[in-house]
Amino acid sequence: MASTQTAVVVAFSSRCGATEVLALAAAVGAVQARALIRLRRLPDDGAPSRAEESLECQDALARMRKEYVPPTEADITGNAALILAPPAGSTTDSTEWADFVSLLTRLGAAGKLAGVVGGVVDTGSEETRQSFSTLMARAGFRSVVQDATDPAARNDLRTRATAYGRRVAGSASLR
Repeated sequence: MASTQTAVVVAFSSRCGATEVLALAAAVGAVQARALIRLRRLPDDGAPSRAEESLECQDALARMRKEYVPPTEADITGNAALILAPPAGSTTDSTEWADFVSLLTRLGAAGKLAGVVGGVVDTGSEETRQSFSTLMARAGFRSVVQDATDPAARNDLRTRATAYGRRVAGSASLR
């Protein structure tokens, strides 16, 4: 009897690539837990990169606009887990997250997220992590708390994101 692989969506917002790195790390962790992954980048406002951003940031933004598609309702409801990677300093009130937050709220109110595993990658801001964790709990996701890591990795967000991706995918496979 063949079993189906757990599918995990990793949705993120990034302009310069720093949050993308953490989203990719979480995706690697999910793959290590034998999950299929889908990476989705929230659309930005479509405006050209700000003049004060470095050339590297402008290049990263142009590349990400080509490489990723935005998350859809089917991504969220049709998979076992959703991992969010919001940039440090953003909250659920941030402009770039408005449409996605509205979608999650609507799906949660309709009961379509009950039992779906959800989590938020620590991107360096407790306020950010808390804001998005609260949203996911209210929407009905089955939350996975980020595990305490060994002291050597405590300040290494990438290592923590990888471990968290494994943990979320593992929890989703038990669904």
